Amino acid sequence: MAEDELIRPEVTRAHATLTSAYPPGEETFAGQIMLRLAGGIWEDTDDLIPEFQELAEEFEEFFPDEPAVDSHAVPDLIAAVLAEHQRVVTETSYDAIALYALADLLLQRGIVLSWGEGFDSSEATEQAAVLGKIAREQGVSVRGYCYAHAQDIDRLILTGRLYLGFGVFGPRDDAAAEVIGAEVVEILQAADLPTEWSGSADARIVCEPLLYELEIED
Repeated sequence: MAEDELIRPEVTRAHATLTSAYPPGEETFAGQIMLRLAGGIWEDTDDLIPEFQELAEEFEEFFPDEPAVDSHAVPDLIAAVLAEHQRVVTETSYDAIALYALADLLLQRGIVLSWGEGFDSSEATEQAAVLGKIAREQGVSVRGYCYAHAQDIDRLILTGRLYLGFGVFGPRDDAAAEVIGAEVVEILQAADLPTEWSGSADARIVCEPLLYELEIED
């Protein structure tokens, strides 16, 4: 990045997809597709096809007020939603770049990051344990973990607010967990991300307002 690009711009708007033809959200089938695309938790956009084909099989249960979408039509609908995302999000935002770098910066301090894995805190910490095991096998001295689960990523897209959890593996140790939390906050603030935390092991770290936009290339 050029030197002037390192200055964090003020967040003055919501995520661009919120005013698109397919606004992200849980209430509509296309909205859920957009939410998944915007979150960026996938290796390839084609990976989403089986997931949404399965959801289409139970369409009436989850979207009773919408015309049903046949599972065979899912690839074309995903392609349409993807095209709309690419139309409105033409570059990756500063905040997304900063958060993308978080995993490596934390790992340098012996903290693993579970990002978008698991539906809730319990599943996210389970994934963090897996990542911790892998890091140890690679010779990293792991001290703790940080996480944002799938609902956190959805909230980040929809509201610009990010919650981050953290802790240490093994028996509860609030003092050690608070050291981890303080280091996460230090890294976030070094990137000029607006960050609040009470300092308690029981409280999650909050960053807002953020603009988390990821350009999806062809």
